[in-house]
Amino acid sequence: MTFKLVPLAYAAITNTAVPGGGNPADSPRQFAVTIATLWQTIILVGGLAFLLYFLMGGVTWITAGGDKGKLEEAKDKITQGLVGLAILAASYVIIKFIETAIGMNILNISWPTAG
Repeated sequence: MTFKLVPLAYAAITNTAVPGGGNPADSPRQFAVTIATLWQTIILVGGLAFLLYFLMGGVTWITAGGDKGKLEEAKDKITQGLVGLAILAASYVIIKFIETAIGMNILNISWPTAG
């Protein structure tokens, strides 16, 4: 008797926080959407951090006035910004490698529109 309720309970599972969360069979797709959204957010924040560090380094360089300590600080900020940008670029390569390994196109997930 209780085993007849299991498919009904399984079918009733929904996750409104994830697009397409109404069907448990879509779990791999939901995972891909979550990963893509997380990666895009990290890239956005990382890109803004790069711009901020690069600009701060440039402003520090301009306002150094020949002070060797400030020039070194400016060079360090610019270098750190460029290293961060290189890491962001490398993350794309890593994601593409993971896509190949699991056979799912993580970065180009699109959900059909309702209607």
